[in-house]
Order: sequence, then C-alpha cells, then structure tokens
Amino acid sequence: MAALAFVAIGGGLVSGLLTDRSASWSRVFKVVASTSIIVIVLTGDPVFDGYAWLITAGLVASWFGDLALSFTGQRSLLVGLAAFALTHGLYTAGFLTRSSMDLVAVAASGVIMALTAAAILRWLTPHMPEHIRFPIAVYVGIISVMVVASFGTSGTIPDPRIPTAAVLFAISDVLVARNRFVVATLANRVAGLPTYFTAQVLFAATVVIPWY
Repeated sequence: MAALAFVAIGGGLVSGLLTDRSASWSRVFKVVASTSIIVIVLTGDPVFDGYAWLITAGLVASWFGDLALSFTGQRSLLVGLAAFALTHGLYTAGFLTRSSMDLVAVAASGVIMALTAAAILRWLTPHMPEHIRFPIAVYVGIISVMVVASFGTSGTIPDPRIPTAAVLFAISDVLVARNRFVVATLANRVAGLPTYFTAQVLFAATVVIPWY
C-alpha cells in the first residue's frame, strides 16, 4: 500500500507541476494517481461490507471527476462537479452505514461548516460566471454535509482518518476553486492535488486497514 500511496500523492504533485507545460502529461499523471487509489482497495483484501462498497464506489466516481477536471471548459467543470457531488454523497452514505452518528459532533461541526461554507461562497461568488453559481453552491452544500457526517462517525467506531480525510478533501476543493475562479497559480495546484490525493489515500486505507 505504501508504494501505491506514494504513486498517488507523487503523481498528483507531478500533475500539478506539469499543468502549464503539458496538459496531456498532466492528465496522464493525474489519472495514474487516481487509479492507484482504487488499486489500493482492490489489492488490500478488504471486507466488502456496506461501508467498503460505498467508499469504493466513491473512489470510482472521483476517478471520473479527476478525468473531467483535467480538461478545461464549462462542460468539463460541470461533469467534474457532478462526479464529485456523487462521490461526496457516496462517502456520506458510507459514514452513515458505518456507525451511529455522534450528535454532539454533528451539531458542532455542522455550525462550523455552515459558517465556513457561507464564507467560501461569499468569497467565490463575485469571481464566478452567473450560470455556474448555483451548481457551485449546491456542491459546497454537499461537501459540507460530507464533512459533518465524517465527524459524526466518532459515535460508535471512531477512526480519526475519516474526518481528517474529509477536511483535506474540502481544503483541496477550495484550492481547486481558487485556481479555477480567482487566480490560476502553480501554488494552488502544487498544494491542492497532493492534499486531495492524501485524502483519497486515507479514505482507501479506512477500507483495507482497520483502525485500532
């Protein structure tokens, strides 16, 4: 697993570095990185309970999202948003399947995420084309619910990798949005892609390596 995790995170970094030089090679490294996440699960001898199936399905959906977002244009953005919205929905369902929700954690993280989501949308909205604002707002709501549900998993079977991965995923999405709508910089991609793939490695690890 360690080698595949290195391929995923390292591939994401290389993809970010190559974006301005070669979109095609950047896409190749991104797809290789995303594929290695799925291979982690498939070669890790998981017990495919409801949680494992849903997280794995989310990883597959995110593979398509990664491919879509490796292209430019509004259509690829909307396809990528839809794929990742599905990813977050599957992750949320997995969290709910895995354990009873810790209502205190849900309430506390819910307040924090509501305030954070509102601040992010207020920051991004002036930079976005009008026709994309509603889909982005819906997406922010969906990922916020996913993050809140991840903290709720501390109810009966706590695993700190789950909320850590969820928060890292959210941070990477903020960097993607900043790069798409505010200012496109190498720093956004170099920070955002490894952060995203680290989150995905952690999600995959929760399927194949029990937390003790």
